[in-house]
Order: sequence, then C-alpha cells, then structure tokens
Amino acid sequence: MSRPAPAAGRHTVGVSGDIVGRPAGAVLIPPQAARFAALTGADPDRLVLNVTGWNKLILMDADRVFLFPRAAAGVEWFERELAVYQSLTRTGLEIVPRLLGRWADPDVYPFPFAAVTRLRGEVPAEPEAFLGQLGRAIARWHALEPPALVGARPPRHHAAAHHRWLRRALSPATSAAAAAEAASRLGRQDRAAAWADLLLRAARHAPVLVHGDIHEDQLLADDGRLTGVLDWETARIDHPFWDFDFGEWGTGIWRRRRRDFGTLWGQGWRAYAEVRGLDTDARPLEAAFRLRHALALLAGSADPDVTGTVEEHLAYL
Repeated sequence: MSRPAPAAGRHTVGVSGDIVGRPAGAVLIPPQAARFAALTGADPDRLVLNVTGWNKLILMDADRVFLFPRAAAGVEWFERELAVYQSLTRTGLEIVPRLLGRWADPDVYPFPFAAVTRLRGEVPAEPEAFLGQLGRAIARWHALEPPALVGARPPRHHAAAHHRWLRRALSPATSAAAAAEAASRLGRQDRAAAWADLLLRAARHAPVLVHGDIHEDQLLADDGRLTGVLDWETARIDHPFWDFDFGEWGTGIWRRRRRDFGTLWGQGWRAYAEVRGLDTDARPLEAAFRLRHALALLAGSADPDVTGTVEEHLAYL
C-alpha cells in the first residue's frame, strides 16, 4: 500500500526514521521558512539539516551555514561563538568560519540566529595526520590578545572531581599540592617530586583564548590540508592545555593510536610550541592529561574500554 506524500511545506518523519519533506521543516514551520527566505535570501528547499550539536541546530547552504540555538539555555553559547568569530577575523585564519549575518526576528525563530561561512572539506578519516597543521593553527589564535568574552566559562562537565584536580594541577599556586594528592591517591609517593616538577612546568603557561572542545568531528580537511575548526561555543580564556586535551576529542584517535599516543601529543605540541617560541617538550602537559585520567579511572568515573587503565597511564609517567 502506497503512502501519500506530505503536503507541500510540511515535515514528517517516516517509520524508518528518515526525514520526509524538506529538512528545514525540522527547524522552521512553513510561515517561518517563508519569512526566513525573504530575510536571508536562502532557499529552504536547498538547505541540509545537521542536528548533531548539543546547543544548536544547523541548516547548511552551498556557501554558508545557519546556526539556531536549540533552546533558551543555548543562546549564551551561541552569542559566545559569534563573538569569537568576530574576534578571529583579524587573524586571517581561513580554517575558522566568518560571521556573515545575525538576525533577531520572532517571526522566523524565537531566539536569535546567524549565518557563517561554510568551509570546504570533510571530517578526516584519520585526523591524527593533521595534528601538526592543527598545532600551528592553534598557535595563531593563542597568540592573540584575549578578547573580552563576558561570562565565558567551561562546560558543565568540567565540574567533575578529576577536572577540578586538573585545574589545580595547571595553576602555579596549587600544582605542587595537586601532584602530592595524585601521588598519594595513586600509591606512587616515590613519583611525587617528579610529577610536581612536570606539573609546575605545565602550570607556567599564561591563559589564552581557547576553543575548549576540539575533537575529531569538529575538524575538516581537504586534499591533505586542514580546512576547518568548527563549533566555537565553548571558547573562553583558559590554559592552553584545553586545546590539546585529546581526552575530549571523541575516542577515535585514542582507540587507534593509544600505544603511541604520547608521540602524537608531541607532534601537535611541538608544531604549536615552535610557532609560539615555547618549550617543545610535551611531557608536562601529557603528565597532566594522564594523571587526570588515572584519577578518574581510580574513582570509577571513566570507562577503561575508552580511557585505558590506571596502570597504562602510570606506565607512561
């Protein structure tokens, strides 16, 4: 038995879960879509829907991307992302989207929405191949005078105990105490002094503008070149570590390359440090990374199948 086609302009979801009708209908009902088209010049029938974001919905056109906060709680993150795009315009970094327009029209959407440039490329199958290019790009936005990002803060999951320990480890005033705490909890008092030295070296880096949530699904590449770093809603002024935290990068790199993970970390950090004139030794930041994971595993707040084991991390310290 055949199923009737949806009425023009309507959006439904089929029994299989596939979208029936134009994808823009998942964000805008027909009167809103008509007003949106008149306001932006976009054709709703040509837009591609992306719903993977936690705080926003995305409609993609051929050369631009429209960003819509999912809910009122997402407006703060949306506004921060736009502020960063404006700040980064002066870097000339082509891998960062540029803000093209911002609208506040309740006849289109209950919250403000915006358009940014659509960058070429696809999510790379092997993002580790681009760590050197990524490190050099990070160096450019870390070298900026940090912009004013009023109210910017880490995402909620950073309130977890192991992240709070990491923040103490990355502060010069508390890094020694954090090292002693880790050595005691992990039963490695013999390593306390060595860990304190590494963490103090890591803690000496000054706060910079960080993306704060770089992971493999937010990178674009084309023909061997890194072409995009997306989703800047978690940007803030923070320790450089947070743009090298592979523990926040999804699990693909870790699952494929956990046995030579330190080497990969070193590649990205070395490329970054050479641009900024910093110490190219990645061990201080890697020590903070591995101790944070070891403490999370010890507390039962991390999955060994994803994060590894306590013994595995300690073996590299």
